[in-house]
Amino acid sequence: MSEAFPEDVVSDVMKPVFDLQLPQVLQVTLARQSRDLTGLASSLLHAGMNEEQVRAVIGEACAVYRDELLPALRAFRGDYAN
Repeated sequence: MSEAFPEDVVSDVMKPVFDLQLPQVLQVTLARQSRDLTGLASSLLHAGMNEEQVRAVIGEACAVYRDELLPALRAFRGDYAN
């Protein structure tokens, strides 16, 4: 198993999402997603994947999540701008 800690892998990969100024309601979703990805990273590390492989998998999952989150955030902000 790699020396990486799942929380560190997820934190590093999700940093661009964590840096967004999210409304509280979306922060709850982000926290849940982070927990899910941390569990996935832990499972992958325990299954024998190296840190680089785990970062790639988590990075892809985060990219998909980010691509879904950004339009939701724009819509959310639009709702409150009117």
